[in-house]
Amino acid sequence: MEQDKKQQLVETALMLFYRDGVHAVGINQILEQSAIAKKTLYHHFVSKDELLLATLELRHQRFYQWLEQQLNSTEPASPVDKLFDALTLWFEGKAQVLGPFFGCYFQNCAAEYHGPDSAVLQRCAQHKLKVKHLVNTQLQSYQLTAETQSLLLDGLMLLKEGAISMALLHADATVAQHAKKQALLLLRALS
Repeated sequence: MEQDKKQQLVETALMLFYRDGVHAVGINQILEQSAIAKKTLYHHFVSKDELLLATLELRHQRFYQWLEQQLNSTEPASPVDKLFDALTLWFEGKAQVLGPFFGCYFQNCAAEYHGPDSAVLQRCAQHKLKVKHLVNTQLQSYQLTAETQSLLLDGLMLLKEGAISMALLHADATVAQHAKKQALLLLRALS
């Protein structure tokens, strides 16, 4: 039962932080939305930042598992196609496990927490690194040299991050397909 309340707090905080921004959401709003007592909150989390770190972990698990599933699908498509087609689904709000699209939760949180000592910023960077490694394993099917694969990977990550920002800024899900065209041009140039 206690674990259920903790999970409910994390789920509610994630939804509110992602939709409205971390600094815009107060603890009382999380308590009201989750119908959990303040005492229970502080039993599980000593601070708002600790709760935020728990939401980052939950979002990482969901996003990573979802992307891994998209990239490992049996569809006869290349890793580049799968990556940007997955982004399109997310931007269009069709990735149900991720919920509505409000940009990248990790980009959003990183923008609110600065400084090299920030545990939040470090957790956001870890997420991006793990996603990069996941995409890198998919690129091995291209049988490129290590140097070429590294260049392709860096380009794909820049295009992916840019597409996420542009999709949010312009409320335009088609940017993932534009980014895919650029990624395929990069792949051709490097192959």
